[in-house]
Amino acid sequence: MRYIGFDMGDGESAVAVYQQGSGIEPIIIPIAGSKSLLSAVGTLNGQIVIGEQAYTSVLAQDLSVRFKSRFTDDPRSYDTIVLFVRGILASLRDSGEYREEDRFVGGCPAGWNAAARARYSDLLTRAGVRAPQVISESRAAFLYAKYAKTVALDLELLRQSALVIDIGSSTLDFAYIVDGRETGVGTFGDTHLGGGLLDAQLLARAVERSKDRDAIRTVFSKSRSWYSYCEIEARKLKEQYYLKAAQESDANVKKTLRVCYDGTQKLQLYLDGEEAGSLIHEPLSALGGDSFVTALSHSLRSAKEVTRDQPPKLVLLTGGASRMPFFQAQCRETFADALIVVCGEPEFSIAKGLAYAGWVDENLRAFRKAVREEITDERVSAVASAALPELVPSVANALVELTLSEAAVPVAGAWQRGDIETLKQMNEQMQRRIERVLSSPMAEQALAPVLALWMKELNGILQSMVDPICDRYHVPREEMRLSFVSTGGVANLQVGARELMEFRFVGTLVGVVVSVVSAMLCGGGGLALIAAGPVGLLAGAAVGAVVAAFGWPAITEWMMSVRLPRALRRMDVEKRLNSESTRKTLRDALVRELSKKDGEFQKQVVSRFTDAFQKYLFQTAQEAEIPIQ
Repeated sequence: MRYIGFDMGDGESAVAVYQQGSGIEPIIIPIAGSKSLLSAVGTLNGQIVIGEQAYTSVLAQDLSVRFKSRFTDDPRSYDTIVLFVRGILASLRDSGEYREEDRFVGGCPAGWNAAARARYSDLLTRAGVRAPQVISESRAAFLYAKYAKTVALDLELLRQSALVIDIGSSTLDFAYIVDGRETGVGTFGDTHLGGGLLDAQLLARAVERSKDRDAIRTVFSKSRSWYSYCEIEARKLKEQYYLKAAQESDANVKKTLRVCYDGTQKLQLYLDGEEAGSLIHEPLSALGGDSFVTALSHSLRSAKEVTRDQPPKLVLLTGGASRMPFFQAQCRETFADALIVVCGEPEFSIAKGLAYAGWVDENLRAFRKAVREEITDERVSAVASAALPELVPSVANALVELTLSEAAVPVAGAWQRGDIETLKQMNEQMQRRIERVLSSPMAEQALAPVLALWMKELNGILQSMVDPICDRYHVPREEMRLSFVSTGGVANLQVGARELMEFRFVGTLVGVVVSVVSAMLCGGGGLALIAAGPVGLLAGAAVGAVVAAFGWPAITEWMMSVRLPRALRRMDVEKRLNSESTRKTLRDALVRELSKKDGEFQKQVVSRFTDAFQKYLFQTAQEAEIPIQ
């Protein structure tokens, strides 16, 4: 599979192609004879012409430039963008570099909202692109920094915290990276702050100085092509100056233009240190009266505020305008504690990053699809079902301790003291008390370590299902390391008492506990030996006579409803309830209930665990990405 990264800049555009599995960095493809294509489009004799061809030799009809910066505010730019992209595709097809099966990834400013991105995607489709993908340019810069071998970054710094700053002709974009990936802050930026503002202002100052200014303004109002031509020349002069200024302290450049429309007018462009300083500090109406450096400073300080919790240790500068020395100086001043790195070929980094993005996103989509399709509910349920026999005894032990200490003992003690009159009332109160206990945080606390240990044992089996999928899609296993306890990360799996107890099993559990306690209090072998000592013997003899006359069901019903005197309640209730024999009886009864095949407990545990695990797995897969290698 091949991925085409298309970076449509306001000043220049570039196209990169990445061949999956080649091991080679994305390659910049020349368009209309130029790797860094001038973002200009027009028509000559009915044919689309782009780049230098649109304004050299013969000036193209309806020559247009800086159409990207007008996209969000001027719908008239839509047709221009479609025309430009069609010219790009025609050039790619002519050179054999575009095939229908190729994945086409276009970049957009981070500040474009979802609606703007959707409109841009529609324009790419209108131009002839099949199923275009649109992602932010700052994310592309991040991926370029992450994967490009030619950047030679300190990857350890990128793994900690980094800020990618992409400044082009029309926008200033940021991508904030922590732990080698984009954070929840992600990408942000200013959609109206770019080097193109300086191009326009440089041209405006030149027109103001010209003795032919009125005539030139008239030409510009009548001919968009001539204005575009002059603005292109202003941009070229600006770029020439900053390249020269990097080598010479007293750099200066100038060029005389001839505007031939109604007659011929001369327009002189020039830039030196003094003029450049005045240009960047002049208030601009497009920036609400702020100068370029003031607006830039505001944006950089805002980025510093956004990243204050984990300040970037590395700041990577990219985009054509990142070559401007004053921009680099402002970045160094704002992020004084960070290492500042300027891309060697900033005009190509976004296109290459977009090509990487197509591959990364496609690979991760396929990975997540495989996770959904291969780790099915049936497979997870089978794992949970097979492990249930190990869970049941621990759950029974925890519930025995909880129900005895928090329900059975306190209620039976109240009956012994006479606060509860009959055994029947005691049973009713015990039932209500157990229900409250099982639905309280106490149950969650009692079962939490039991469930955590059980799920930890499941971890290895389920992890063995995930690891082969990671290997197949080149996602490092640590990115999908399962953790069934809360670790403060992006995802964790929790199945607690609340999940297990919200079903009819509560009633069954209450019935088991109450029946065991009542049977213990009423004695065994058909005799109601409630009190100990002589009184107990007399009571036993009296009951024996009644049993002989009326039978056991009658005496049982009578005894449950009668208000026994306190003298017959002398047994040590707490001691007997807490005895090992009582615990064993209750534990065995609970284990039998919990172990019933297709019983409510088993169905509920398997179902709830499977649902919770699948949600957790989906969230983990959504967060997974291919980290820095």
